[in-house]
Amino acid sequence: MLDSQERGLMQHALILTRIVPERGLDGALTAVSAVTHDGRTVRFQAQMDQHINLTLLEHQRAPLLLLTDRLYEPFRDMITVPGDALLSIVPLPAGHIRALLDRDEGDRLLEAVAVQLP
Repeated sequence: MLDSQERGLMQHALILTRIVPERGLDGALTAVSAVTHDGRTVRFQAQMDQHINLTLLEHQRAPLLLLTDRLYEPFRDMITVPGDALLSIVPLPAGHIRALLDRDEGDRLLEAVAVQLP
């Protein structure tokens, strides 16, 4: 039987408040860095032949609610999302998410989403 990661189910939710595309000397998009609503750093990686996740994030307006099937936390305040992870942006207007964050309800939003994830 496949576990939820093998089935590609979204298991993690993040609220990104800042998104910074990173480019190499040749101008190619090499990674995307972000900051979560609670101040953690997130680095979205690419693979040699797959940059779709970076392209998806490059022009998004923050804040946004993002779901992913995989992430790693090598350090307490740092998250890494591999290049082959599945990403999905929840279609909530940035202004709505900003209003929730202004009322310190970011964690409540994540809790509401978490109960719906596998």
